[in-house]
Amino acid sequence: MNGRCRLKFKPGTLQLSSVQTLQQCYVDANKYKEHTLRSRNTVAASVSHKHKMIYRNIPKSASSTSRHAMMDFLEGQDLQLKHDELINLIHEDNYTMVSFIREPLTRFYSSYDEAYFRMGPWMGEGEIVWDKPKLREWFKNVKHKMDKYPYLYEGMKEINDFRKMYCPKEVLGTGRFLDCNEYDSIDDGRLLKRFEQFVHDYDGIEPFDVHLNMQTTNLIYGSSGEPLPMSALYNASDAEKEWQEVASQKGVTILDGEMKHGRHQSRRFDVSKVSEATQQKICQILALDYCCLNFKLPKVCDDVGLYCALEQMEGQRMWKKDDSLNVVIRPWGKYSVQVSLKDDMWLHHRLIQRRIVHC
Repeated sequence: MNGRCRLKFKPGTLQLSSVQTLQQCYVDANKYKEHTLRSRNTVAASVSHKHKMIYRNIPKSASSTSRHAMMDFLEGQDLQLKHDELINLIHEDNYTMVSFIREPLTRFYSSYDEAYFRMGPWMGEGEIVWDKPKLREWFKNVKHKMDKYPYLYEGMKEINDFRKMYCPKEVLGTGRFLDCNEYDSIDDGRLLKRFEQFVHDYDGIEPFDVHLNMQTTNLIYGSSGEPLPMSALYNASDAEKEWQEVASQKGVTILDGEMKHGRHQSRRFDVSKVSEATQQKICQILALDYCCLNFKLPKVCDDVGLYCALEQMEGQRMWKKDDSLNVVIRPWGKYSVQVSLKDDMWLHHRLIQRRIVHC
């Protein structure tokens, strides 16, 4: 058969780990360049030289808990590693590299909430930045990214304009504003409406804040799209237990309760009222994460026609350095060859052995 040969399958149906799926993932580095600006030349990571371990930070995926574990229990430090330094540590010095991943739809709600706060007009002036000139300067340089979404902060200027929309009056009256994060939002639907309008307008290609970057784009070299040499990807929903196990393997004990470091924060809009159409659009936006990290689609998105492709990239070397033909995974696109996947074990065998896929 001439041209590309592709097999079609649903996200989360591969009998492969997330790491194995990621290593076969193809990411167009040019298409997702806005996601990877920070990782073009270096990779931000927490590194423990004592335990020969590297943690790659992914925002809103147990990142606070993980950095706490690395720094306070595993003697790590935050570094910006050049690509060749990272490769040498892993392939020459036998370091392991891990990260945590989170169900994409759930993470998107948290990512948007964080990004919304960080990009509000109150970051340019007002009480929370009056003594932070560098933060004000940063905001001045990035606020143009919000021009596409003028409705997001309509009627808001100060941080209290925002707080009044989601925080109960009796809590605001105490002056302990962090306590707002412990209470259900009182949003009357205005914040929810803005969120849903944003999802309608957003294509997933140009995030206005790093917290909206996809997990997969945090797990590649920004210059090439090549997957990072991960040893393990753990579930962020069980981060404390996972870190206890990782530490135990290194001869370090983390007692129960010592990992409660992640920031608890209630959603500032009522997630339970997000429409099915909006949820389905989010799943489509996050197709790269669902396919490349082998996450099963949530039930609401099961019938939206979101599929992944296993594809033989004939005549393209991409970033592979061996002589094998490229067999890659990516979200399904509009190609002429469409063959349904019927045998997951066959696919598993083909991927692991890196053989040619025949359609």
